[in-house]
Amino acid sequence: MSVAIVGGLDRLRRSYEKGCRDMGYRGKVFSKRIPKLANRMSGVSGIVIFTGTVAHPMVEEATRVAREFGIPLERSHSSSVSALKRCLEGFSGSEVGA
Repeated sequence: MSVAIVGGLDRLRRSYEKGCRDMGYRGKVFSKRIPKLANRMSGVSGIVIFTGTVAHPMVEEATRVAREFGIPLERSHSSSVSALKRCLEGFSGSEVGA
């Protein structure tokens, strides 16, 4: 199962990916705006948005993708690894953890 992480700090990219692996997910980190972000996120099982470190257009695009494809969405103002793990635990009750 893969999870898209929108926002966050570049220097924590490897820590985010390791945190996802530790919890049984494959993390795709999108810390900067890239072309065709929606196409790259359409196949994920869940989306985590770090609202404190992301541009508004990225939040709007990620929210639109989640709504359009029925993907569970978790938000956190903090962009720490422990905040990521809390968000991933939030997915356990939804179809991502099943």
